[in-house]
Amino acid sequence: MIIRILDSLSNRQQWIEFCRRERSYCFITYPDTLIDLQTSHLQISLLNRQVRHGQQAVKYSIGSRHSIAPAWHFIKACGFNLEQMIDLLQSQNFDGNARDNSRENARLGLRPDISIRKFFAKERAVISPAFLGPLDPLTQPPAFWDLHSICRLLANQQYCNLRCDSPVRKTTADPRACTQALLLALIETPEQWQIQLRSERIYIFKDRNHLYSLEARVETPSPRLSAP
Repeated sequence: MIIRILDSLSNRQQWIEFCRRERSYCFITYPDTLIDLQTSHLQISLLNRQVRHGQQAVKYSIGSRHSIAPAWHFIKACGFNLEQMIDLLQSQNFDGNARDNSRENARLGLRPDISIRKFFAKERAVISPAFLGPLDPLTQPPAFWDLHSICRLLANQQYCNLRCDSPVRKTTADPRACTQALLLALIETPEQWQIQLRSERIYIFKDRNHLYSLEARVETPSPRLSAP
């Protein structure tokens, strides 16, 4: 799954546009977070430009079981500013992983029925985009294939004939799941992987052991005709 990246969520209009998306689930660059607005909860994962593995991320869940209104009221009470929300959350005392305190909510200008919880994220695939650089589609084959170029191929499905070439790893699993697993592995432990180009096929090694291969499908744009 390709997750959209937004620059910020710092005003009402940005939040309205965010909520109008088919799924309100995006990375935010400033501050470095993953935001998920669900049926009745706002979830904020703090990436802090250092999370390489999703289970390292501190996550807050704000809302109510019955309605989106308390979560939206929280957003409004913080002036629609994501940084202000995070400052407020990090200033709170949590008993275990929960803070359900109607008196404190009233003092902060929040609804009494709002529940705020703090825990570690469970999504292994949540990685700060600060580690990746933009995974934009390739517009032409690079002069030298490196891991970042391969990640861009995988993220944008610019390849064909992906094979798992290791005898112990051969599988009939869903090709899309295989692609996501490989992309995640390249991002999490880049120091373990190597790339070789042989003829038209790219071979991917882990610790010098050949595991995968694929063919790039990058079409070089046609040259523009100059005006007569």
